[in-house]
Amino acid sequence: MRNFKNTQASGLPRVPIAVFGMFLVIALLNLSQTNFKQWAPRPNIECDNGEPVHRYAEVNATRVNIRDLPTVFSNVLTQKSAPDRITVVCEFGVWSRIDLLDVGTETWISMGLITLVAKQPLTPRMKLVYLGLLIIGALGLLIALYRPRWITSAIDLLLQTQDLPAHAKPLISVTPQYHPVRDGRR
Repeated sequence: MRNFKNTQASGLPRVPIAVFGMFLVIALLNLSQTNFKQWAPRPNIECDNGEPVHRYAEVNATRVNIRDLPTVFSNVLTQKSAPDRITVVCEFGVWSRIDLLDVGTETWISMGLITLVAKQPLTPRMKLVYLGLLIIGALGLLIALYRPRWITSAIDLLLQTQDLPAHAKPLISVTPQYHPVRDGRR
């Protein structure tokens, strides 16, 4: 006959430890692949024309004109050269509004003269997902390690089996039961 004494105390928390450990590992792997600049909020610049975006780019040519309006006939405010980095905050046709408030209130560059960089800013939804995975994984792992009884109580509450008679509880029980075929006696 098997000794169920050892598996009863440590058998249940193995699944929650594995599940919450995976949440934590996924969160840590995703967070390790980001840098602090990707967590920066979008600059507080209104987008009157076009679609508001938040992207990082590099200038891919020398002496690129930065203009005050999205046309080739507008005033040139300054020039940028490769590999200067810029933050795109608005897109209007083939023009991108960039964050250069020290030069002017509206600064535009042609999209053909910039290249998006690989590490783009995280969307608010992705920030929420990464932080949610980290919190769920860490708290769940702590509960599974230090308060495993809370997990069984939560399972009983969710399945509403705490008030049922023994014969009506689910077949998959928390505590292993002796079974003659499985445990060696026929």
